[in-house]
Amino acid sequence: MAESTASGSLGVLEDGSELLSPPPSPWEHATDLVGEVLGKSRETLFTRITDRVVQAHEEKLKERMKSLNWELFDRSVATGTEVAVDELVKRGETKKLTLRAPTSGELVAVRSSLEKPFSDRLFLWRKSKQDLVDEMGTALQVPGWGNIFTQPIINRIEMLATGVRTPVGVKVFGDDLDEIQKVSQEIAEVIRGVRGANGVVPDQIVGKGYVEIDIDREKAARYGIQVGDVQDVVEVAMGGKPLTMTVEGRRRFPVRVRYARDFRTDEEALKHTLIAARGSAAAGLDAPGGMGMAGASGGAPASGAGTQPTQIPLSEVANVRVVEGPSMIKSENGLLRAYVQLTVTGRDEVGFVEEARRVVADKVKLPQGMYVEWSGQFENELKTRKTLQIVFPAVIAVIVLILYLTYKSWIDAGLMMTSVLGALAGGAIFQWLFGFNFSVAVWVGYIACFGMATETGIVMLVYLREAIDERGGLENIQSVPALKEAILEGAIHRLRPKLLTEGTTIISIAPMLWASGVGSEVIRPMAAPVLGGLLIADEVIDIFLPVLYFAVKKWQWRKIHHLGVFEDRVRVVPVVSEDAVLVS
Repeated sequence: MAESTASGSLGVLEDGSELLSPPPSPWEHATDLVGEVLGKSRETLFTRITDRVVQAHEEKLKERMKSLNWELFDRSVATGTEVAVDELVKRGETKKLTLRAPTSGELVAVRSSLEKPFSDRLFLWRKSKQDLVDEMGTALQVPGWGNIFTQPIINRIEMLATGVRTPVGVKVFGDDLDEIQKVSQEIAEVIRGVRGANGVVPDQIVGKGYVEIDIDREKAARYGIQVGDVQDVVEVAMGGKPLTMTVEGRRRFPVRVRYARDFRTDEEALKHTLIAARGSAAAGLDAPGGMGMAGASGGAPASGAGTQPTQIPLSEVANVRVVEGPSMIKSENGLLRAYVQLTVTGRDEVGFVEEARRVVADKVKLPQGMYVEWSGQFENELKTRKTLQIVFPAVIAVIVLILYLTYKSWIDAGLMMTSVLGALAGGAIFQWLFGFNFSVAVWVGYIACFGMATETGIVMLVYLREAIDERGGLENIQSVPALKEAILEGAIHRLRPKLLTEGTTIISIAPMLWASGVGSEVIRPMAAPVLGGLLIADEVIDIFLPVLYFAVKKWQWRKIHHLGVFEDRVRVVPVVSEDAVLVS
């Protein structure tokens, strides 16, 4: 503190300043004040250092990526040439076209001579996310698996919302697992033939091995064994049975008794599981001739004094076998359920689901009591589409109403809607050029496009109306050429403000079409209709709107001046007063 005071007295540092946190410049100080007003926290030394480190890291990463791209180019040329030469040599040896094997020096010479022309004609481009997904989906095809390329968070959200891990899924409901399995496989085969279906995998419900132990009650009764005794032995041998619990401080550990793995590892080992039998029938097993009197007569054996317990294998009183059963039993709404999961590529999901529904309904006959439901991401789009079916006409109606309230003319409002038609055509063209399917983002882009096209059309209409009002309105315009001159003046001489309005909007939206990173999958489909609509609506407004406006005003001018269709000038007829005196 003393050193800081001394430095301040010498004029080296200001009072209260720190060496590690220099005073901000006036611009930085003003920026901090504006940020505080907007709710932004003030920058500190730590945040500034962090921002500089992140910026430096991004710059180094970009430089490294450029060098890696050039290294990949060089390596691809050398590797591709080497593979091609080796393949030619192998084919030559296979077809016996070569007299001798080339030496290493000759191979190096051939490669070096081929690399230069190959690199001059080689062109490499970056792969998009969809390109990588398609390539991985082709390389990672495993029977019985369905590839799902998604993100962890959205995958969990989709599972919670729809229960399906893929973008599109078919739920098959019924009461019989075998029938559900059969119908699911039929639906999967049909869907694979629909354009856009990829990774179609039905749930494999049946196919897991289960150990089934069917107790023969008659055999068990001959040995004096109860069904419960057999079940207890099976429980202890295979699953384990809790006997007691140990207490170690606050922890509790159950103690279970269970057969060793060697005695329950397979079906034959389980058949040799021993079960204790008591009674005269069991004792008769040791007597010569096999069964005792009670066992031979089929009566129920009774325990007697002096009888010793005898152990018999499980296979003597039960049928032990391995059968196929369900790997997982899923249920919903009180019915058994199975999924047919798939992804959609190359087309919109809603259109695919609509086509797939028709195909499945025509080709798959569902048994009595079974039905299917379609689930996935498209459900959200369908809900939004229903909302947009109300919002979309409402937007058009509001635009027309506002135009009428502004100009007090349904004709002018109708002329302004021609820009909306141009915007619709331009948006459809750009959506087709960039290959965007219909989605919520595209619909929102169309709504924004209509509003912006109407805005630029209003600028043109304002100047057209002002040009006629400056000449006293249609009543004071004496001819059609004068009307045409007024409209041309409003359309041409006042073109600069309108072009500036459209140009600033187009320049600001155009970079969105080539956006990349987080959110680009929403921004790009939304920007395409807006930009295309503005570009086409601009031509409609600049060329066709003045022509249509002139045709309408020409009709109104003739109606006001009571002229025919082919009369373009006002005829001036002299009027003779009744008080005039005729002089011969």
